[in-house]
Amino acid sequence: MPATKQKMMYQIIEDDLKELIDTGKLKQGDLVESENTLKDKYGVSRMTVRQALNNLVNSGYLYRHKGKGTFVSNTKIEKKIYGLVGFSEEMKSINRVVSNQIVSFKLIEATDKVANRLSIQPGDKVYYLRRVRLGDDIPILYEELYFPQSLFPKLDKKVFNGSFYNHIESVLGYRIGYCTQKIEARLATKPVSDLLQIEDGEALIYVSIVTCLENGRPFEYGRGYYRSDQYRFVQRSFR
Repeated sequence: MPATKQKMMYQIIEDDLKELIDTGKLKQGDLVESENTLKDKYGVSRMTVRQALNNLVNSGYLYRHKGKGTFVSNTKIEKKIYGLVGFSEEMKSINRVVSNQIVSFKLIEATDKVANRLSIQPGDKVYYLRRVRLGDDIPILYEELYFPQSLFPKLDKKVFNGSFYNHIESVLGYRIGYCTQKIEARLATKPVSDLLQIEDGEALIYVSIVTCLENGRPFEYGRGYYRSDQYRFVQRSFR
């Protein structure tokens, strides 16, 4: 009986918050009442409130901003798997303002794995970039990227404050051809959750990518961690 009551209560909290969102009383970007406030308001445990909020985050109604609270979500960003579109282009298409935080940028020697992905030799020099990408000041994507120095002899980290794909095509004159992506579900570890300002253990969409020029030469190998409360991947399939 107690378990049934608890289940009913978190559903009631969910339904009440959904109604506030659906009727426009809570709008996109609005701060939702804190767990403690909702706990006292409904006379339930904090765990019950957290379950209701977790369900709403997982279903895309809410998102968490670490240290600031839980907010009403914007419409999730749809990344089309069947096209090659950069983050800046995606944000521009939905009228979000893009910004970037460079965590680190350095020249290192390629490991066997990185060399294999970029079709170079182990020990060859590669640029290693760690970057957080934001839309409307919300951290959405944390990425770790590798670029061969042989292809980009003089690469400055200032380039990564904007669209690198645009720099490659408009400034360097290369043509981007295609990419291969591998997509998995993962849970946020402490370093990644801190950078994305989410709770440890929250669901992420992990993408491993190798991007090639038109001539087939790999120019980018990367690992990306997308917030699942902000992003969803869409694939169009034909029979």
